[in-house]
Amino acid sequence: MPKSVQKSYQDVSAELDEVLASLQNADVQVDEAVKLYERGLQLVAELEKRITQTENTITKLTLQAERAKGDS
Repeated sequence: MPKSVQKSYQDVSAELDEVLASLQNADVQVDEAVKLYERGLQLVAELEKRITQTENTITKLTLQAERAKGDS
């Protein structure tokens, strides 16, 4: 079975934009709106997770750089 390809941050963000646009459509049915809302929550959670991971990576790299600078 092939590995699943992880979407980029931009792709996930674009999908969230599409979900939001769909929810703003006056013609969307209630059942579909609930599904879109659930998907939107999943996408927001994914984006928040990636932001947190990125922040942690930046913090780690900054600390490593400071230590390396101090060792010089």
